[in-house]
Amino acid sequence: MGRRYLSLALLTEGASDQWFLVPLVDRQITELAHGAPVGFDYSGVVPGECFTVAHRDLVVREVADLLGYFDFVMIHHDHNERSKVDAVRERFPGDAHRIVALVPVRETEAWMLADPAARKEAAPARDAAWEVPHDVEKVADPKVVLKVALGGRRDAERDFGRLGQTVALDALRKVPAYRVWTDELRRAMERLRFL
Repeated sequence: MGRRYLSLALLTEGASDQWFLVPLVDRQITELAHGAPVGFDYSGVVPGECFTVAHRDLVVREVADLLGYFDFVMIHHDHNERSKVDAVRERFPGDAHRIVALVPVRETEAWMLADPAARKEAAPARDAAWEVPHDVEKVADPKVVLKVALGGRRDAERDFGRLGQTVALDALRKVPAYRVWTDELRRAMERLRFL
């Protein structure tokens, strides 16, 4: 059997989530590919055209379109919106296993806090005083803490892409919600025999 091609689309809540998650998802898929017994080719996640904060019917239409072209559709929501992913899955009972939930506890910014070295690289002028708690999922307002950690700049979101490229996957694996996502992704990939 020859190599296969994995295609994946990602719907996020907003542009700043997309900046961080696109490179992160690509890195995570690449890591999973290294352990695949058969092997597959993957050229990168494709962002969807609508954000998941849009009206549910619009999101459902986007997912229906994407399922026609991609092996998987990944849907990102913050934890308080988890029910939206489940509601979308209910609309596609035959393809629900191809819809992967990416749901951080609280907000995506908590995952950006997981790796002190990546934060320091994103904001090298900051000193060690801006360290965050070890359990980033317990940070009450990750957006505020991240903004401070990145130097309090108004345009701190410009570093999200760099964080997505550099945050250590080992550090993220210590974050329970990240493990939930990667476990779900792995099961979905196993079901379609990519792994």
